[in-house]
Amino acid sequence: MSLRWLPPLLVVLAACSAPDAGKSITSADPCSVLEDGDAGTLEGTPARSGQTCDYAFDGLTAKLTLREGVFADESQKLLAEGGSGGVIAGGVGDSNNRPVTTRCADSSGEVTCDAVLEVRERQLVTFQVVQRSNDRNMVGQVVQGLAAKAYERLVTP
Repeated sequence: MSLRWLPPLLVVLAACSAPDAGKSITSADPCSVLEDGDAGTLEGTPARSGQTCDYAFDGLTAKLTLREGVFADESQKLLAEGGSGGVIAGGVGDSNNRPVTTRCADSSGEVTCDAVLEVRERQLVTFQVVQRSNDRNMVGQVVQGLAAKAYERLVTP
């Protein structure tokens, strides 16, 4: 095979392995992203307001918002307040991992975690999870699990 075909072949392969970049996250229903069992039993019907959905699971509440924005900007806000960065496995290979930043704080027996996940470039999912607990790490792990579920459901047809 001639080397002149290598650049076009790499472009085709990259396009085939990348998440669907043409689909806007804001066209998805935010109340279809999380499901019963993702963080316990879902209590009642999630409440939608625009691109935000409020979920009540047994023991915690989660507010999920689908929006466009620059991940680095949103992430920096959380990092400046003591947050930490991580990744969500987005399929086979490290190149498919998606960045997520989480900041958790506890007050009066409740932990509140705010997080931002980049699903695609300029397409974000933001979370606010509140749970009765004194363990920020445990609630942070719940947020990571919800972010992984959200990513999976938003990119899988």
